[in-house]
Amino acid sequence: MTLSRTDSQKKKKHGKRRKILIIVLTVLLVLAGSGAAYGYHLIKKLQNVTDNAQNQLARGAKSNLRAEKVDPVKDDFSILFIGIDKRKNEPSRSDALVLATFNHDTSKVHMVSIPRDSKVQIMTPDGPSSYGVSKITHAHAYGDANNNEGADYTIATVENLFKVPVDYYVQVDFNAFIKIINALGGVEMDVPVKLVTQNSKDKKGKDAIVLEPGKQQLNGEQALALVRNRKSPGAGGDFGRGKRQMQMIEAIVKKSAQLSSATKYSKVIDSLDHNFETNLTFGQMLNLRHYAGSLSSIKMEQLKGTDDSSTGTYYFALDENYLTTLRNELREQLNYQTTATSDPTESSMNTDITNHHAAGTGSSNAGLATDSSESPNN
Repeated sequence: MTLSRTDSQKKKKHGKRRKILIIVLTVLLVLAGSGAAYGYHLIKKLQNVTDNAQNQLARGAKSNLRAEKVDPVKDDFSILFIGIDKRKNEPSRSDALVLATFNHDTSKVHMVSIPRDSKVQIMTPDGPSSYGVSKITHAHAYGDANNNEGADYTIATVENLFKVPVDYYVQVDFNAFIKIINALGGVEMDVPVKLVTQNSKDKKGKDAIVLEPGKQQLNGEQALALVRNRKSPGAGGDFGRGKRQMQMIEAIVKKSAQLSSATKYSKVIDSLDHNFETNLTFGQMLNLRHYAGSLSSIKMEQLKGTDDSSTGTYYFALDENYLTTLRNELREQLNYQTTATSDPTESSMNTDITNHHAAGTGSSNAGLATDSSESPNN
């Protein structure tokens, strides 16, 4: 299978659209007050949007790491939020991944941001894939090119990475982002340094978005620029961008809680229609509202690692010691015990990632033409 760009012009046009915001908590944030505050009209509209978003995963109703399906209303559970770069007639890559775990006893939410270039074993719902080791962003593209299973491959890969089940997922494409932020009336953010970023149509020069340092109200276009940028001096590369993405989630939480207009809620809901998919039912999502308002109990962190270009391809090599600690934290948050009978990742649990490197950079990845030129500054 080949995932290469069809020509150099297309590569240039789309290559700069990959640095996209993690906006995927928006679905839950809308639920924080809309139904309770404004009654039947918004409840019905939100139900219609959620019904349009329903997608059944290839694995079925439960994770292969679970003995039984979990009920988010009463059980501790996890959700993988996926932000994708959706392109016409091309497999979509995930440009933002956040795993969130929810604990009912403590009402705590633990969120982990996963850098798109993280070096991981690519998995399928049935086990290790033939693609070997690659960037985690490629899992979605490989799955998308195989029966539109982008979410399935991504979920399986994340489960293998953290050794915990991904019970549910919410996937949003970046086309909804500007509309959502504008529907919220903008968000307040503290811009750390001067940032100059191409606009949402990938235009630079006089059309670029220029953000000066300081706390300010950002519209959708400006907010997108804030969380896409990793190249400006002082932007902090992937780590800085990931930090701003997590801060944006916090800003959206705050702004959503402050909304007092049914019209604004309605516009936010409209912006989500046909721009996200999930395996959460409408009823399950409604029951998550109390989490969306618990800002003080949300723990946010980003995977740690180092830049690695030793093979000629840029990867973000994960810190294994930190990863081990994080796995234990996630298990505790989920009160999760490994199931011995149905674990498709068991065969790769103790596999040294370096033993798979040749498979990860061989013919199956050769079609990803931008890999060899990608660097932490692109």
